[in-house]
Amino acid sequence: MADKVIGKNIMLYKQQENVSYYFNGGTSQGTILGSTYYQISPNDEGGTAANFTRVADGDLASFITDSGNPNSTSIAGGTWVFRNYLSLSTNVSGTPMFAITIFKYDGTSLTALASSSSVYFTSTSPTLYTTSVTFPSTSLASTDRLVVKIVVLNLTGRTATLYTEGSYTNYFTSSVTYDIPFACSTNCTFNVNVDQKEVTSQTSAWYREFKNDIANWTVTCDGIITLDNYGYLFLLQQQQNRTTILIKFVIDNGADGLVIISGRCNLTSLSINGPYKDIGTYSVSLQGTGAYGTTGTTINPSGVVIAGGGTTMKQYTAAGGENTITWSDMIGNTCLYVSRGGVDVREILTSGTPVNDQVKWNSSTGVLTFGRLLESDEFIRGLFN
Repeated sequence: MADKVIGKNIMLYKQQENVSYYFNGGTSQGTILGSTYYQISPNDEGGTAANFTRVADGDLASFITDSGNPNSTSIAGGTWVFRNYLSLSTNVSGTPMFAITIFKYDGTSLTALASSSSVYFTSTSPTLYTTSVTFPSTSLASTDRLVVKIVVLNLTGRTATLYTEGSYTNYFTSSVTYDIPFACSTNCTFNVNVDQKEVTSQTSAWYREFKNDIANWTVTCDGIITLDNYGYLFLLQQQQNRTTILIKFVIDNGADGLVIISGRCNLTSLSINGPYKDIGTYSVSLQGTGAYGTTGTTINPSGVVIAGGGTTMKQYTAAGGENTITWSDMIGNTCLYVSRGGVDVREILTSGTPVNDQVKWNSSTGVLTFGRLLESDEFIRGLFN
């Protein structure tokens, strides 16, 4: 997706309910409260096998969502269904068991939200276990992350193993609602109009007087680009289904930081132009429904700025001669945008070696690599999600 997001963009999102999260055991999320955590994500990394073992009773494995996920202030109650592959090293006599516990993490502490009943081991071979957890309606801070721990009990010297990735796809279906980007536009117009109600009276000194009345807002987008795994047919389906679309776009205020404007819209028109000789063009018109929101940020010259919508802005001033920047707190995030010296980087790679003005983002290590050396005092800015 990152190679489609260039410059100042408006992003279009669809809302997905009952989001599934995958256990990506090969992706470390670092050390939190003294324990190593691994990734749970709506994206299945499908990497090489990553297994977890434990002999003593306790946490077999701990997983956490990326920063900015689920990016919600509430989660509806419902039944979460977990599908995990586990085994026991030798006979399953006695009461060897495991359980699943869900927490929220606020950056400082864990708060338990729900737990499954104990599930008894039934096999010494990798076996798919389906576990249900009754999840209560829960309030969150917008920056809270979800944590899942698999705990083992009564092993009595036997080894419990959790198998992830490789041949074993572990995931759970939640009651989380998640906004997924499906298109972006490099050209957009945002309009706000406020109706005026006349309140002229004898005291208005021969001038008409007005008060603000009902407001409405619209967005028009040219040069629509659908992201990976989505096509223009999807846009038509959104219109036919009368689906409300979430939009977000960033206004760069330079030294004063960023502003993200977001809101829900109805797709009022979609134009697909296919000329005989020229390149086809696509445009949409969106009518805002309800109020739009603004999230302001203030730049911290030495580090992180957390913006709305799960977006994180990073910045760096080069000493000169380096070709990498390490942002370890961005591990597991997608790089949406990079600028160097105020110029947008047009190609953001995720593999291979960058050359010239290209950059490469490694989400596993948090390293941004540049195709040419940075110059002294060159200013770098990146947006991550």
